[in-house]
Amino acid sequence: MLPKHLLHKLRFYPRLVKAIWAKHQKLIILGFLVGAASFWLLPQLAKTVFKSTTQRIGLVGKFTTEQLPLEVGRLIGQGLTSVTEDGQVQPQLAESWTVSDNGREYLFDLRRDLTWHDGKPLLAKNISYHFSDVAASPIGDYQIKFILKEAFSPFPSIVSQPVFKGGLVGTGDYRVQHLLKNGQIAEKISLVPAKNKTLPKIIFRFYPTEQAAKTAFKLGEINVIKNISEPGELKDWPGLKIKQTVKLNRFAAIFFNTQNPKLAEKSARQALAYAIQKNWSNRAFGPLNPNSWAFNPDVKKYQYDLKNAQSLMTDQKEILTEIELATIPSLFPVAEAIKQDWEQLGIATKIKAINALDQDFEALLIIQEVAVDPDQYAFWHSTQKSNISQYKSFKVDNLLEEGRKETDLKKRQEIYTDIQRFIVEDTPAIFLFHPTLYTVSRQ
Repeated sequence: MLPKHLLHKLRFYPRLVKAIWAKHQKLIILGFLVGAASFWLLPQLAKTVFKSTTQRIGLVGKFTTEQLPLEVGRLIGQGLTSVTEDGQVQPQLAESWTVSDNGREYLFDLRRDLTWHDGKPLLAKNISYHFSDVAASPIGDYQIKFILKEAFSPFPSIVSQPVFKGGLVGTGDYRVQHLLKNGQIAEKISLVPAKNKTLPKIIFRFYPTEQAAKTAFKLGEINVIKNISEPGELKDWPGLKIKQTVKLNRFAAIFFNTQNPKLAEKSARQALAYAIQKNWSNRAFGPLNPNSWAFNPDVKKYQYDLKNAQSLMTDQKEILTEIELATIPSLFPVAEAIKQDWEQLGIATKIKAINALDQDFEALLIIQEVAVDPDQYAFWHSTQKSNISQYKSFKVDNLLEEGRKETDLKKRQEIYTDIQRFIVEDTPAIFLFHPTLYTVSRQ
């Protein structure tokens, strides 16, 4: 038999526990729930707090320090202007600008609250763009004048390019910590936050091919690959995030050599356009970004119509029976689909692989990038070497010349509406789709 003092304690503690439970029941339950939640949440929180704050990004291409990809350059520097998604030009380093002398002089007023990464104030004498046929002169500390030989209305969008002082000293959110080069070619650039220390450090590595970038990703050299045409075998890897982005500032198109006798007649080119089954969700209808303020949505669409294509083809003086379609390897699947469509029209189609632009072609399937301004002079004016279809139209030439001189936005819009309508009607190229690019990252 237990002593009395032990029996007393045994009776006391249950009563004490019961009293505490009655008085603090809600608090005890809350504490239990908080403890249980902490048990599960703390490991996840630790991962968040202690995970690497360095982003290691791979980009494909060969770049010099003078011609870094815009994605990198705009982290380090800013332009006098910036351009919105629809192509509108906004102030950035400059707070305003004026145009005079019939579009040949641009005077920019700089903001006075900005400094370079070295702590020195942003002054007009530091602004250097190295444009040909443009004379730049600072006026005092906070104005800079550009004098052009000819009126050029896209000029405000041109100075959206980031500007640097003394190499890669800029005004952007990041500054250069380290740059690794092989000769003139940049191999690696390390960026650290210029002011906002909560931003992650970013290391960009540049690779000559997509396959080289994928290999580096597999080896853990980088944890993100940006803007590749196809994720390939990486789409089957566990623990990866793959993001698709439709690049509206690029289009895939078949350019015709309009000086080739087989393709000189517009109706032959239109027949080839109608014969293609255009099943892409991101179709391109013309040479401009569909987000552009100058985009014309009312151009001819060339929806698939084999009967119309056959009718147009039989109207030819000399019926087209064969054609060679040149393209790059990454577009072979598209070329194969087009080959099948054209052969339904009775045209034997041979696909030719190219690795560089060849001027001696009949039809050329490539992807082309367009500038933020709707100016298309370089691509379609009959005097330009970059007019790869050798398209000649007196009417379009005149409109292209007017469009790059006119400074009134509404009048420019009317001009480019007509340019798109005439180019699509004449069919020096068949506009197919806006390409999808992929970003692959570790989760």
